[in-house]
Parts: sequence; C-alpha cells; structure tokens
Amino acid sequence: MSHSDIEKKPLELDLSVPLPSRVRIYMYTLTDPPGGRPVGEFKIQLIAPGQKKGDTASFDGSDGRIVLLIGYHPDTNVFVLWDAMLYPEFPHSRNVQVSGETVYGAFAGVVAFQERKLRTGIERVLAARGQKVAAAVRERFVLTVDRVISE
Repeated sequence: MSHSDIEKKPLELDLSVPLPSRVRIYMYTLTDPPGGRPVGEFKIQLIAPGQKKGDTASFDGSDGRIVLLIGYHPDTNVFVLWDAMLYPEFPHSRNVQVSGETVYGAFAGVVAFQERKLRTGIERVLAARGQKVAAAVRERFVLTVDRVISE
C-alpha cells in the first residue's frame, strides 16, 4: 500500500486485492450537532479543497481513481461511506446525512447499512468501526459498481 501526503486533501491510496486498487478519499468529520437536524441524525458537510462559499464543486475521479466519500466520528471510531457518484455537483458546505441507527449499529460491531432516496438515485450508505472498514470499502465498491451497471 502507498499513499499521497496525508496532510493534503484528498488522500490518494494505492491498495491491494481484494480492495479497489486506486482510491481517492474525501474524508470529513461526522457530527451530531443539536438543533436543525432530526434527533439522532449525523452529518458531514461537503467542502471540496479550494471551494469557496457560493461555488459548486465535484469530486475528482480522474486518473482511474475510485472516489470514496467518508465521514469519521472520532468518539465512536465509526466510519460512514456514502456513494460519492450520487453527489456529482454540490454547493459549498452541503450536508450529507446518516441515521443514528446506522452509526450505532456500526458501533455495536457490524457493517451497518442504510438506504436513502436521493434525486440522483437510491443510495446505500455503509458504516463500520475501524477494524471493519476494509470490508465496508469492498462493499461500497461493489454496491457502486452494481448501481452503475443496473442504470
């Protein structure tokens, strides 16, 4: 495994089988702030590198890299993986949500799933604790490929 400078966003990783070989990771802090959100809902706020207020942005899938959109909740060591392709263009600080049930399921030790209906398609969100992240990344890749093929 090799990686780009860990101080820069996005992080690029070259992985080995059975994981996708070349990934570009956009990772955000997963929060559950009070007010404005339903109780128990967690979120990340999408801001692409260099994106300013009022600008729209897209994730960079160039050079054959698979884009992974990940939220990390440090208090629970839970990682949430969304389908980055379903967010083709987004405004500055766009919220992306996941239910508390999904986060707490991952905290309990399983790879948890949640289905969300978006304007851009049906999304399957995955969540896993640190030791199960590789399994979640493999599953995220499979789910994304299956969705693209079925469209």
